[in-house]
Amino acid sequence: MRSLFKLLLLGAAALLLFFLSLGRNGGARHDPRAAPARAPVSATALRVGQTWGNPATLPDHFARHGSDFGATNAQDYAHLAWQFLQRARAEGLPAKVDPAGTLRVYDPASGAFAAYNRDGTTKTFFKPGSPGYFDRQPGRLVNLKTWK
Repeated sequence: MRSLFKLLLLGAAALLLFFLSLGRNGGARHDPRAAPARAPVSATALRVGQTWGNPATLPDHFARHGSDFGATNAQDYAHLAWQFLQRARAEGLPAKVDPAGTLRVYDPASGAFAAYNRDGTTKTFFKPGSPGYFDRQPGRLVNLKTWK
């Protein structure tokens, strides 16, 4: 029951982000070269512990990769990683899932890559400089628009 609730909550959040983005740009299609759209962070925003798999690793990940996305602090970086997953699901970005349940997502337009735990929390989020990085990752391709 909890999994179903989490899935419904994530789906609702993705739809909200989608409709908010339509209001900001008049329904124009997302420009993949543009910086990732930022949803407003409200008082009800998700806590880092709800979006980042191992909060003890967050400061290091932010220090190494936060500048890739213009993140102002570790919480902002974690939120951007969560937003990336929501956008990936909405747009159907290339993704793989391995037998352990790790989901890997790549945006070829921006070069952003992220890995997520089975529960949807973030493992890492960065822009690999190596061509073919995503292709070398383990797992089978999945369609994020239909994958559960």
